Amino acid sequence: MNTRNFKCFQVVYEERNLQVAAGKLFLSPQGLSKIIKNLEEEVATPLFFRSKEGFVPTESGKIFYEKSKVIMRDLNDMFQSIEAAEDRERRFEIGFASGSIRAMDISRIQMLMEGNPQILASWHEQENQTVVRQVINHEVGLGFVIGKPSDNQLICHKIKSVDVVLYVYRGHRLWDADEVELKEIKNEPLISMNENYHVYTDVINACHMNGFRPQIVAKVAEGESIHQLVAHRVGIGISPKFFTDDDTVRGIPIQDAYTWDIYGIYRKDTPEKELVDKIMAQA
Repeated sequence: MNTRNFKCFQVVYEERNLQVAAGKLFLSPQGLSKIIKNLEEEVATPLFFRSKEGFVPTESGKIFYEKSKVIMRDLNDMFQSIEAAEDRERRFEIGFASGSIRAMDISRIQMLMEGNPQILASWHEQENQTVVRQVINHEVGLGFVIGKPSDNQLICHKIKSVDVVLYVYRGHRLWDADEVELKEIKNEPLISMNENYHVYTDVINACHMNGFRPQIVAKVAEGESIHQLVAHRVGIGISPKFFTDDDTVRGIPIQDAYTWDIYGIYRKDTPEKELVDKIMAQA
């Protein structure tokens, strides 16, 4: 039995009108009528009463409709699962930790993706540890993460280092400073990247090491929001140096601050070492 014909039957059943159903299916009424007739011959029972009111389902037709919907749903689920499995087998996926795309050479990586159709071109950012776990579990072939994971199954290459700075607004007491100590922000309203970013935890820990709890008044999902909030004097911000100084906001180096290090990570046993090397060279 041709499952395509299930769809034809279902549309006739739902419309109760052969002409309307044929139009929706881009078939001639004669061709659709033949399909229905062939189905009825296969199941050896009428599925519709033909009347002036249109095609009225028989009891057998009602049963056939309900069961055919279940069959089609299960078939669609099966084909989607097969397609997903094939994608995993033939495609190479890249994982990005939150904030890492900001530091990537996007145009070069995009060109590489377009030239290598086996790479799944997805720019979805996730929490740092999620990307590490996906690489370890073979869910993605290459991950860009913040900080160097310690798992001995992984090879880690530093891609880029970005200074973590303090963003202040014009007129703030620290505006003219060449460098600040972390303890100088003890009583300041602070704007930070949110918990999805590695830098959030690092800032909290660094403040605790300096003997105080930071007064975080805003947690944001990207650097531009820090710039906007600082410019409007909501507070001062700590972030990797994502944007250049201007007349309203400037980034000040923090004494003894660490750098925001982006690593490319992959499994030691990856079968795609050549492709990994090509991507890392473009990052």
